[in-house]
This record gives sequence, structure tokens and C-alpha cells, in this order.
Amino acid sequence: LLSDCCEFQRSAMGVRGLQGFVARVCPDACKTVDLREMAEEHRIDHPDSPPVIVVDAMSCVRRWYTPESWVCGGQWREYLAILEDFIKAFMAAGIKLVFYFDGVVEEKKREEWIKRRMKNTEEIATLFRFIKTHRKQPGREMFVLPSALPTFTRFALKSLGQKTVCTLQEADFEVAAYGLQHNCIGILGQDSDYLIYNTCPYFSIENLNLDRLVTVMYSREVLCHVLGISLTHLPLFACLLGNDVVPESLLEGFWHKCLTTSPHRNNSYNRRTNILLSVANYISKIPCSYSSLKHLEEILPLGSDKTLLCRGVNSYLLPGQQSPWIPPSVINCQTLSLQQQSAFCQDKEIFQVTCFLKLNDHFIAYLVEVMVSLFLKCQVGQIMGSISCIGQQLGTEIILGGLHCLHICITHIYIGNTEVFLAGKPLIYCISALLIVTVHRKYDILVELVLVSNDPVTDCSFDMLSSQVCTYWDSAEMVDLVLASGLVTHSERVCDSCVDGTTQVVQIARHMQGMQSRETSVPAHHMARVLGNLLLAKEQHIQSENYSIFNILSNGEIECSNSLEDDYDTEIPGQALIYRPARQHIYSILLESGKGGACPLVKEWFVYFGNPLKQPELIQPVQPSVTGGTPNLKTLWLAKGPDVEKQRYSTFLACFHLQDEMEELQALEAPVAGFCCLLAYLMIQVSSLSLEDLNAFLALILCLKGKSAAQLTGLQLAQVDSRGVHLGAVLIRGLTTLLMANSACGFPFRMDDLMPWAVFDGKLFQEKYQQSHRGCSVEELLEGNVS
Repeated sequence: LLSDCCEFQRSAMGVRGLQGFVARVCPDACKTVDLREMAEEHRIDHPDSPPVIVVDAMSCVRRWYTPESWVCGGQWREYLAILEDFIKAFMAAGIKLVFYFDGVVEEKKREEWIKRRMKNTEEIATLFRFIKTHRKQPGREMFVLPSALPTFTRFALKSLGQKTVCTLQEADFEVAAYGLQHNCIGILGQDSDYLIYNTCPYFSIENLNLDRLVTVMYSREVLCHVLGISLTHLPLFACLLGNDVVPESLLEGFWHKCLTTSPHRNNSYNRRTNILLSVANYISKIPCSYSSLKHLEEILPLGSDKTLLCRGVNSYLLPGQQSPWIPPSVINCQTLSLQQQSAFCQDKEIFQVTCFLKLNDHFIAYLVEVMVSLFLKCQVGQIMGSISCIGQQLGTEIILGGLHCLHICITHIYIGNTEVFLAGKPLIYCISALLIVTVHRKYDILVELVLVSNDPVTDCSFDMLSSQVCTYWDSAEMVDLVLASGLVTHSERVCDSCVDGTTQVVQIARHMQGMQSRETSVPAHHMARVLGNLLLAKEQHIQSENYSIFNILSNGEIECSNSLEDDYDTEIPGQALIYRPARQHIYSILLESGKGGACPLVKEWFVYFGNPLKQPELIQPVQPSVTGGTPNLKTLWLAKGPDVEKQRYSTFLACFHLQDEMEELQALEAPVAGFCCLLAYLMIQVSSLSLEDLNAFLALILCLKGKSAAQLTGLQLAQVDSRGVHLGAVLIRGLTTLLMANSACGFPFRMDDLMPWAVFDGKLFQEKYQQSHRGCSVEELLEGNVS
């Protein structure tokens, strides 16, 4: 099996064995299709909308990276040319592509993510043993992708003018939802979950012939026919086979029962295939109803959580979809049917529907965003909506399924067994509550919502909200909410001497970010700035414009997968440790920890030798040495003028302890300046680096300029040095650290100037590394180029 050393592959790829089952047992579900013909049919049927394919990029990067050399750190200019050719092939057929990337590792996937990282560590150790023994790159049976390939692929596609989306949750749901909502001709990827979602057609990237634009389309309908079930059964079918919500370990007894009673068991099939057929046979015989689901939950050994199946089925429901397995009162608000919403909109009078919703992380975050957006509008004097319906329930406008005429009134929040009554509370109070709820992962969250049709809005001023918050903060409900969240104790409450109405909301926002601030007074404008920074970072995150910033600001958490590092080369520390001092400065800039009070901690999940990954490492931000102090994010991100540009550049350099070298670095071309920042930092941090290493890196950046992808493709290596492989991976991870610092400091560099295709080539570095360590002259290293 091909290794998935780097972070290109998700923690889980759909339902285990389902993709292979379709290919072997129901080949009629694998139909060869011509994408050009499908695009033309779409144009005829929908003359006002171009044909669009939504691409699950994370399951495609392996297919995209086809350069012959992969072990030396990446052939980035070759790779960029390959991506460009891929895009051109679809453009020539008039097909628009939209690329989706996973933006987070969800908490429910952390355990599986860790298992994969440990497995990858073993594979990389085997790879280095081969290189040391044979001094060459192994065959494709040991293939791994270059470090950080998904990260740079995201920026590459964006630089090539493509719509590129970085998700707030795992990408498959957002890909399926986008395909359905935008009437796409299909989804391109390799994830069997797309056989489960009721969305647009699913195309195989593995079977794509780019020249002819022909691939395999998987048919859900044919799959269901072979299994003897309907499309409605598919989400439950996936859950009973084991997926991201329902662990396989809880289902062994159920599978045994199905296998012993199924008439479809076939000794010529492997056990997994028989399990799929037997489970399908079992559920085909039960009524499609919520009571059937509850019965299953009772008979399955799901531990203390009897809601796993319900949550699992619900996770496959896209916006506007319902399921007979799930009662409407339990369906996430994002899945309220468009028909229901339309009915609400047609009723011009106050129309109230009360429902209890078990909210997922994504929707809670959406509620927070909407409410915070209104709060910020309120601060600048704009009108925010509030409604009156049966009591004085606070409402906020929210968009469901593209319709703008509904309001949601949050009347109760239940955290575990704690009930918090929110009806009639001011907006700022509800923001506080929802900010706490965003860290609810230990708790079972249920929110009572009231949906009403369009109701006249009333003016609400920022001052009024500020003045009201103290009254409600000390209420029993808010105390219960805070204590239930586990974030603060009675002794930590700071509202006794409230100077400003927004102080407590800032406190909650900071706790949400993993902070432990003890400030007793924060100006209102600071509150707005904190929340505004978060929203701006989120927007840049989604649009693939920054790197890791939103995850740090919103969750106080960051992860980094395996790199091609030789764990037995003890002279070179793990890249995670090499760049940690720089990251600590970046964290300080982002979390503004130098503004007084105790500093927050950031949770790091970084793979390196000796780290068992049993829990995150808690990393203390460290304020960088910036003349005049570190500018705040509002200045770095939004201010304009030459003085601010200088501040951005000096703050960036301070992350790498180079603030005194600004004049010299600014005299260089931007890509070379960024590269030299990295080299200077590495020479300081890694004592084992030699003059030969430095010369190899400098020769690389100087000789790379002007070389085409074709020239680099033709470069041949007589052998491969394992230490050179290790240093190449360290440098590539350094580039991602530059991207993070650049994002945090307001982009003193163009992101394109820090990309590997601007400054690095794996084979060229290997050549320069070996030449330098053989004692070649500077003239030979620089290929005789006097300039």
C-alpha cells in the first residue's frame, strides 16, 4: 500500500472497503463517462450557469504529484506546471473547477490522526534505511509525498486563478453540500463517503484520463440495487459499517449477528465484503423510522452514548435534506428543509416554530459568527435586528439555504444537565453564552430555537448593550453556564468590579482562544477588535489567503504532520523543535500576549522523534523584540502607510531574531530575502550546520533563478544523500513557518514570494549539497555565473 506520510490524506477516507466493494462486486456502478459530453449537456439544460466540478483536493494531491523525483524535498516547478496543465484541460472543455481543502483536524479524528502519524514514522524510518544502504530513491512501493504538499498546493491553485476553499470542518461535507447547492456536474475525488451523501455525481480522480477527460462515475442507485436497499438507507448503512462517528470496534458483535443470519454470505468473498452485504440485508428488512434507529441504538453496544447512530446519520444530511431515521426536532438547523423555510417565508404574520436542536461545532460557530457580526455592526452605529415574539426573545437574522427572511431566537441552552434560559437577554449576553458553547466538546449541547418569519427590526445601540451586560452576567443562569463550561471557577469571576460592559465578553472570548487573561477592565473598542480579528482571520482562512492563523486564534491549537526526517540523525533536531522559537513569537503577535496579564498557551500537535502524541504540548507565546513594542493586529492587518509597512517587515524579522538586519534584507529581491531569513535562522538554531551546508543552500537559491520546469526535470542525480534529504525537508517546513509569520504580520511579503517553486528544487539542492560536501569551488557551485 502506498504510504501517506504527509498530511495530504485525511484521518479517515469514507467507509472502509466500500470503494473496493463497488469495483469488485457491483462493477455496473462504475460507469465510464466523458466529462466534455456531460459539460455540454449541462450547458444545454442550464444555459445561464457554466458547468462546474467541485474537487476534493486532499484526495487528489497524490494523483497530481507525478514528478519522477519525490524523495529530495519536492520538484516544485514541475509540480506547478502539472497543476497548470490539469486546469487547462478542464478550461478547454469549458468546465470550471472549485477546489476544497481540509482546514482542520476535527477533535473526533484526533485519535486516528495520531495512529496514522505513528505508522508514518515507521515508514519513514524504513525509507531512510533504504537510502543509506542504496544511496538512491526507492521505487514507488515506498512512495511518499513531499512535506507540506497540501499546504503549497492550496496556494499554487490560488496563484493559478482558481477558486480555492479551506474548510472550517472536514472537507467532505462541504464538498458534498457545495455540489448539491450549486448544481455541479459532479465531485472529483477518491472518498467513498461521496457514495453516501445524496449529492451530485461522484467522479474518480484515480481513473481520470486527463487527455480525453474521461473517468469513472460511481452510481449510488446501482450500488443500492445490488445491496437491496434505497438511497435513504445509505447513511445508516455507512454508520453500521463504521465511520467517523461510529467506531468499528463497537460493531463487531452486530456484524457477527448479521453474518450468521444473512442469506447473501459467499465464501468466495472476503470477510469485509460479506459484512457489507449482510449489513445491507439486515437494514433492508427494518422500517425506515426513528423508532427503528432507537431500537438499533439499544441493541448495539455503543457504551453510554446512545446517540451515536443518530449523530452519524445526521452527519450525512446536507442543507435542505431530511431523513426518516431522524425526527425534524433533532436535525441540525443547517438541514432544515428548504420547503419548510419557503413555507415560513410565505407567511407574512408572526409564525413561530419551536424545536430543540442538537448543534454540531460547525453550526454553533456559525451562530457565533452571525451574532458577533451584528455586535460589530452595532458598535459602529448600524442597526441590528431584534424581534418580539411571545415574550421578549432576543433574535438575530440568520441565512438558511440562501433565504434571508427568518430569525432565530435562542431561548434556552442546555449544557449537559445545566439549563440556561436566554429568552429576553441582550445580544451581548447571548454572544457570551455562545462563545462559551464553542468550547463545549465535553458536553452534550442542546439549544431551543424559535424560528419566526420576517418581523420588523428595532434599533439597538452599543451603549445599551454594554450597560445591560453586567446585570445579566451575575444572573444565576450565566453563572451556571460559565461553571458548566469548565472554563472558569467561582474564584476566577472578574465581574465584581465591572468597569466596562464588554469586559466579561472579552474574558469569554479569550478563554475561547485558550487564554487565561485576568484583566479586570478592557475597553469596548478592544472587544470589537478581538472579535473583528477573528472574523477577518476566518475569512482569509476560507479563501486560502493565510496559513494556520484562524486555527490559532479560534482554538488555540495547531498541528503538523510527518516530515521526511531521519530520526537517527541526532545532530539535526526535529523541524518542530527548530522552528518552535519562531512559532512562539508568532503566537505572541496573534494572541497579543504582550498587552499585560498572564499569557495564553497554544496546543501543539507536532510530529518529531520522542514525542508520543498522547496529548498536545502546551507552548508559551514569547514576545518578539520589536523596537517600540509589538504592534497590535489591527495595525498589522488593516493600517496603511510607509511606517506601517516598515512595522510589518520589522515584526516579521523579529520572529526570526533578524530585526537588526532589515536594511540589508530589504535590498534583496523578495524571494531571496525570505530565503535568507530562513537560512540565517537555521544557522543560529542548528549548531551542526556547516559552511558546506550553507553554501549548498545559497547555491540553490542563486542557481534556481531562470531555470524552467523542463530544465529541472532533465537534471539527473548519480546518487541521493540521506542527510541532504533531511535538510531539504527541514527547509520546506521552514517555508511554512515563513508563511505563518507573514500571515500574522499583515503580509510584508507577497505569499507567492515565499512559495517553494520560487526558492527550492529537491534535485537541484541534492546536486549542490553533494558538490559542496565534495569540496567543489564556488565557481563550480554557481555554474560559472559571475553575477
